Amino acid sequence: MSDQQTLRGFLANIDMLPPLVVTFQYNPASVSDNKAVNYADRAATLSGNAPGKVYTGGGHRTITFDLKLHGLEQGTNALNPTPLDNGVSTELAKLRSFLYPKADAWGTISGLLGGSTPGRRLASPPTCYFGFGTKLLQCVVTDINITETQFNSLLAPVRADATVTLDVIEDDGNALYQLDKQHRNVLAALGLQNVRIF
Repeated sequence: MSDQQTLRGFLANIDMLPPLVVTFQYNPASVSDNKAVNYADRAATLSGNAPGKVYTGGGHRTITFDLKLHGLEQGTNALNPTPLDNGVSTELAKLRSFLYPKADAWGTISGLLGGSTPGRRLASPPTCYFGFGTKLLQCVVTDINITETQFNSLLAPVRADATVTLDVIEDDGNALYQLDKQHRNVLAALGLQNVRIF
């Protein structure tokens, strides 16, 4: 038996105060990491060159993965000990907030409790950080598809499957993107050592 603890993937939104973090209860079995590349057709020249392709730019790098959420009858949230609106409802609400948080979590709670701290409105899609193994990327969540699969006696979901789709922010000024690109280039260069010339 090993003393090492399995690392968990996560999504984090640091635009919220306090930061909103979803630590994966169960790591996804697979992560799809796709990058689109755009080409345009090049017309044949008078010298007889055949039509070809011209690189016009890179498309989005998209990451997709499935999450499984599992809670008990009484739920997983100690702040909400009743079965009503618990189960995995808190985790589902946190996931959904990555699509359209309108106000920070504590500002909303403070307002509900009679406080005067207003939430901060976000004009653009919120960015998040996706961490999984060697991947640490700044992204925008573009799609979340949730299927609630089991419910407690008060019909709060206690099991759910979620498919999450992210677009990686690949701006030149993005330090995490630059680090990921350098890591990829180093690994590609190391891979050249495996080439045999016969």
